[in-house]
Amino acid sequence: MNLITQKRRHKLGWWLLGSTGATLMIAWNWKLVLATATGIGFMVLVYQMQGWNWQRRWFYWGEFLKSFQGKLTVAAGSGGLAVIGSYMAISIWSEAQNRWLATGLILQGLGTLLTLGLLGWQIFHLQGKKKEKQYHEWVSDLTEVNPLKRLIAVVNLANLLEKQQLSSSQTKQLREYFRLMLSKENEMVVRQTVLKGLHLTQVSEL
Repeated sequence: MNLITQKRRHKLGWWLLGSTGATLMIAWNWKLVLATATGIGFMVLVYQMQGWNWQRRWFYWGEFLKSFQGKLTVAAGSGGLAVIGSYMAISIWSEAQNRWLATGLILQGLGTLLTLGLLGWQIFHLQGKKKEKQYHEWVSDLTEVNPLKRLIAVVNLANLLEKQQLSSSQTKQLREYFRLMLSKENEMVVRQTVLKGLHLTQVSEL
């Protein structure tokens, strides 16, 4: 009982010390405290992000943006950003003493945003094309005469299924391909891998 009480007192003492230190720092330089807290928060966020499944998130947002809800979200978000940007630009231009300088700054900011938007769209578009091309190449390898190539193709496609990086239509296609392969395949290793892939196609839609 005494040990628990001592631990509570020790914890309370550290909490009071930290609170007092934070209060003094805020009173002394609140900007420094805010900047430090922002840096620590960003550091924790980056550390957590390293454990995320980026390929799965990339695929999820790609499929979402292709859907009706995604297109509506992009349109609504773009309209909202346009309203905010226009309001800020008009406010800056109307209150600026040098209208030409304000116009130049507004155009520069607009050009920067357009450049970043086009760059992001280009990266997203190329990434999607690359993944789709790789998927079709592996599907084509399922008909290869060389059993090693068939095995590699099935393993790669099964990995995509396991990581949930395929759309529902692609998953249905693979289920039909694997069923057909299972009825024709003679190599035992390839058959076992096809069975695993066929099981993953069923699990992916649960």
